[in-house]
Amino acid sequence: MDLSALSAITQSNESTSQAKNKNTLTQEDFFNLFVAQLKYQNPLEPMDNYQMATQMAQLGSMESLNKMNLSLQNMAANQVSMSSLQASELIGRKVEATGNVLSKENGAVSEGTYQLSKPGKVTVRIYDAQGTLLRTLEEGVKDTSKQKVVWDGKNQKGEKLPDGTFPFKISATDENGQSISVSSSMVGTVTAISFENGVTYLKLGSQKITLSDITAITN
Repeated sequence: MDLSALSAITQSNESTSQAKNKNTLTQEDFFNLFVAQLKYQNPLEPMDNYQMATQMAQLGSMESLNKMNLSLQNMAANQVSMSSLQASELIGRKVEATGNVLSKENGAVSEGTYQLSKPGKVTVRIYDAQGTLLRTLEEGVKDTSKQKVVWDGKNQKGEKLPDGTFPFKISATDENGQSISVSSSMVGTVTAISFENGVTYLKLGSQKITLSDITAITN
């Protein structure tokens, strides 16, 4: 075996060894492999023009994909920055968000709202975090305007409940006893923001919500 062939085999083995230690090939790796292939090709069977054009096209595609990936990373970083800026501007603001949880902190109960699809008789049920029914409030007949959930933080026996989170459910029936669809929201002041796995969260009472949960800014 001549020295040039031995050198080609050695360099090929080194390239293979390096490639095994990497999960992906960079543009520089691809170019180096292409040059090595040209350098050590069989003079009697050189690479034809079609093969060369194909590999050059692959090199161009890799460069385009790298640029696209960089652009997407920049867009994602900009989106996170914009979300963070929007979230920070909401601190101290009172917002309405999708949800059905009331919070009780230092004896004060947070607000909730609901809206019927058509007029009907409304019942509000308050639960603890484990799903145990604590209080049933008969609200009477309500129209389709937005209504407030008013709860004094007591159970059915009139006993004051400790601070915590309390899911609520709204049920409504029309004059024929048929169920009416209801949408509910929770209302509170944004007190802090946090970031977890690229997601921006807002603290609303004892609840965490995202920007997409907000349906209205009330002040």
